[in-house]
Amino acid sequence: MDSFDKFEKGPSRKPLILMFIPVLLMIGLAVLLVGFYEREVSQVRVLTDIEIVGAEKDVELLLTDDKSGLRSVRVELVQGDRKEPVFEKNYDRRGLFKSSGPEKDEVKIKLEPANLKFMDGEAELLVTVRDYSWWNWMKGNLATVSFPMELDTKPPLLYIADSPRYILQGGAGIVTYSLSEEVAKHGVMINDKFHPGFPLPQKGEGMYGAMIGLPYDLERIDKSVAMAVDLAGNSIAKPFGMIMRKRTPRRDRINITDGFLSRKLPEFVGYFPELQGKEPLVQYLEINNRVRQENNKVISEACSKSKPERLWEGRFQRLARSSRRAGFAEYRTYYYGGKAIDHQVHLGVDLASTSRAEVKAANIGEVVFAGYQGIYGEMVIIDHGQGVFSLYSHLSQIGVAVGDKVNKESVIGLTGATGMAGGDHLHFSMLINGVFVDPLEWWDKHWLELNILKYLQAS
Repeated sequence: MDSFDKFEKGPSRKPLILMFIPVLLMIGLAVLLVGFYEREVSQVRVLTDIEIVGAEKDVELLLTDDKSGLRSVRVELVQGDRKEPVFEKNYDRRGLFKSSGPEKDEVKIKLEPANLKFMDGEAELLVTVRDYSWWNWMKGNLATVSFPMELDTKPPLLYIADSPRYILQGGAGIVTYSLSEEVAKHGVMINDKFHPGFPLPQKGEGMYGAMIGLPYDLERIDKSVAMAVDLAGNSIAKPFGMIMRKRTPRRDRINITDGFLSRKLPEFVGYFPELQGKEPLVQYLEINNRVRQENNKVISEACSKSKPERLWEGRFQRLARSSRRAGFAEYRTYYYGGKAIDHQVHLGVDLASTSRAEVKAANIGEVVFAGYQGIYGEMVIIDHGQGVFSLYSHLSQIGVAVGDKVNKESVIGLTGATGMAGGDHLHFSMLINGVFVDPLEWWDKHWLELNILKYLQAS
């Protein structure tokens, strides 16, 4: 008998393979059913801080379900036995298999407890999410998540204690007020400029003040309010009246010569290489306009955040043994070859003394800027607290660094002619929350006592 005959007479394996097919089908069906009957609930996250909720608040929720997908969501505001729906959404089925619904959705809700007549106090946000699982007789898994919150729908109480009766264009003042509770933000709005407030514990508990400064070119005061926003987002604003006195404009003529350009422009080209290759007069005009605007933005940013405590004491001092060469808010017309080529406004006072004279800090404070800044040359800015800043520019040498504490005896640098200066002098400016104001007021002991200090002192 050959090997071929032996093979034909052996047992058949075909029926054995057929026996495994139903088993494999049952295993596949079981795996499929396990996927359809998954029991993992959807996840809910609140992306917004809702620890305290005011009269209205925008809330964002993140819903996720990476198994069968989202089917529906219902959001309710609950307080005691009272339950009010605030949002509901159903998701269309996209298929029969995994992710029949979306795996993720960001839900935005506007809560308005005041309109729903809810009482201030404890409440909760109840979020119910159902998925597309076949579990629970094909009703899906149900996730119910509660987020506690405190309802506070009433704004704080704000009372204005004092405000300036008269204020000059380019002048400064202070507004004092009381608040009934801790708030997230408070201060004074003058038109569209916000002046942040600071505590006045010496005036009593809950007393605050805000330094204000008017731009030199402000045409009129359309809005003057003390305002506050509490921790729940409720806001209040109380108006007060001020009479703005117009400043008599002063004008000056500045003659630009070829000699001045040849002396000054190389300094600027070194800092601003984009000026290279341009005609000298074109370079000058770009510096006097674009670079000036960029410099003022840097100054405004440096003076945007002040220490809330008062660092300064008494009147501000000016450069010793100096004479004034140019004043605040002078309207300058620049001439070249007898022709007017530009117009700018001088936002400080120029003081001249001996060459490379010592420059002392005008008052107690902390250095917030020290370095080169375009038309201002080598410059130092000091924060004196409560929104008050002083600026020193055209220095030949800087003797302080950012973060240094200074007093009235601290030498911060030497006068010079850096930047767009025609000769050795100090350009001195005062700013209130980034607004240039007249330094003459802050040098005047009588003005300071009458308009600022008496409102900062204990009652």
